[in-house]
Amino acid sequence: MKIQWLTVILSMIFTGIALPVNGQIDEDNNEKTLSKMEKVVVTATKTQHRLEDVPVETALLTRQEIEQSNSKSVSALLNQIPGFNFSQQSDMASTMGYKNTVRGLNVESRYLLVLVDGQRVFPGYHSGGMAAAGFSHNVNVVPVELIERIEVVKGSGSALYGSDAVVGVLNIITRRPSREMQAAVGGGYSTYDAKGNDFMGSTPKTKSRNRHNAFAVVGGPISDKVKGILSFSNEGNEGIHPTDYDVYRNYVHGRMEIEATDDLRLQAGAEYTVWEEQEDTIGDDKKETTPRFYASADYRIAPLHNLKFQAYYQNLDADFDDPLFGIQKADVSYSDAELQYTGSFFSNHLISVGLEYLKESLDTNRVTDKEIITSSVYLQDELTFMDDQLVLVPGVRFDDNDVYGQKWNPKFSAMYKIAPESTLRASVGRSFKAPSAIQSSGDPINHVVQWVFSNPDLKPETSVTWQVGLEQGFFDRRLALSATYYYMDVQDMINYASRGETYLGIPTMTYENLEEARIQGVEATADFSIMEGFDLHLNYAYTDAKNKETDERLIDTPKHSFGAVLDYTNKPHRFGGAMSLTYTSDQRNLVFAPGASEQTEAFTSIGFNAWKTLFKNTRLKLEVDNLLDEDLEGSDTIYVGRSIMAKLDFQF
Repeated sequence: MKIQWLTVILSMIFTGIALPVNGQIDEDNNEKTLSKMEKVVVTATKTQHRLEDVPVETALLTRQEIEQSNSKSVSALLNQIPGFNFSQQSDMASTMGYKNTVRGLNVESRYLLVLVDGQRVFPGYHSGGMAAAGFSHNVNVVPVELIERIEVVKGSGSALYGSDAVVGVLNIITRRPSREMQAAVGGGYSTYDAKGNDFMGSTPKTKSRNRHNAFAVVGGPISDKVKGILSFSNEGNEGIHPTDYDVYRNYVHGRMEIEATDDLRLQAGAEYTVWEEQEDTIGDDKKETTPRFYASADYRIAPLHNLKFQAYYQNLDADFDDPLFGIQKADVSYSDAELQYTGSFFSNHLISVGLEYLKESLDTNRVTDKEIITSSVYLQDELTFMDDQLVLVPGVRFDDNDVYGQKWNPKFSAMYKIAPESTLRASVGRSFKAPSAIQSSGDPINHVVQWVFSNPDLKPETSVTWQVGLEQGFFDRRLALSATYYYMDVQDMINYASRGETYLGIPTMTYENLEEARIQGVEATADFSIMEGFDLHLNYAYTDAKNKETDERLIDTPKHSFGAVLDYTNKPHRFGGAMSLTYTSDQRNLVFAPGASEQTEAFTSIGFNAWKTLFKNTRLKLEVDNLLDEDLEGSDTIYVGRSIMAKLDFQF
């Protein structure tokens, strides 16, 4: 490794010990404060709601749940949410994510909108994508140690967020500064087994491999009106390839919040990611650098009337030397500004009106010096009746894009509190996904066995989704059950089509609006506080996803998936642990190589962890994934078998 794990962890530990800290944090009080903060969500309506009162169905992963899990990436965390299928992609930085799906639709193909702190991001290869440089799309853009919470809103999301929110919106919210000085450092070391074979039939030459991670966080008040936080993470592994790779990712994130006046709050932040993957013997060298800058102002015009402005800029600079696809370069960016007014009228209307301007700049060896500009306006009204027992939320967004034209996307949601412990939610909405620049205006791509040409006449893919769900609590919410049924029609899906000719002696393909899909399913969860210290979490998803043209199941989508986690916490003696089980039924493969399997077989994985607080602020944790070293039979991926990790964290 370029950065040895032991050196990194030790240096960060000594740095953390030397940090100036004004006082210790009371753990019980801090836990209560965090609990209150974590139960407030914003993604579903762009306004604040308690989780139990949000009118649009929302799933929440809190900081506590992240720490209790074995997950080392966002994709692994999302496997706890029914409807997400990341079962064939391993829990590692930079592992390719081309098989990840949500409700049957591929994440890398941009059917799921990914936000960080409420802002659209341009994930690169380091986040787990595998598409051409600068256009891959996945969820692993923030190290899990630096995440405060994750909000997931499934279903149509284009009425508020525009393109790509077809199956939902994922909002990764990073750690925020507190009013008390605090710091944390930690790290872990793991051994894992590389198993399986890639789509060309190659198998791992070495089975046992290593990975490490280390992080540091320091934050608190800078003055009476200013507080800030600074985070750092380093990750490294030996890859999921036939040969050992040298992979690392460094991530730095800083944020400052200013109480300028009683009515004005200012925020500014920046982050910088450097990712590299190398294998010198075969000449594979990939590197990405990704800076992001953002600022916002939140102004209370009058009681119950608020004006918020935010702007951000993100750039992704990729430089790949790939032995299979050759030299690839990308310089792509987002520049965005948004103004939102929210005001209360007539005691039962909460109206949000927003304007947004987004410029995508693209300069790659596939798309040269291209800008795509989208201007948008959205309107939403949250109407409450019967002492907030009934909430109706109509909304609509208009997007004017200088490439694919204009789109109206309406949505209507409703929530009805049947009883104090019973909540019914329903929604119907239209969403769309714009063609990527590679699909609509890129240069031909050599996929070894075929050339693929762009198509400037492509239309956006569109979908209509309706869903209805019931949430029921029992025994003062010691037992909470939820179930949702959804139905989605997707029109004008983009796929490859033959051009009926050759180029340089190789067959040629292009992109066409060829297909339609019908997807329906049931998603259910159960959370049971069995007794003091014991909590059981269950999730289940049934997904019936078919191509309407061929009546075939959509690829990489199991009909059935199930997960269970049993947590135990002994507060008096400060130790605990968890057992987990995940199951996915068989999945259809997109076959590349001759003789490859057309189906990935059903797969079950068991994991566990155990932790102990050794001193007041030191915690040791042991994690084991895929305990029985189960095989992912039929998959055309190299994946992680049994994995064992030891972690040590310090809180100050």
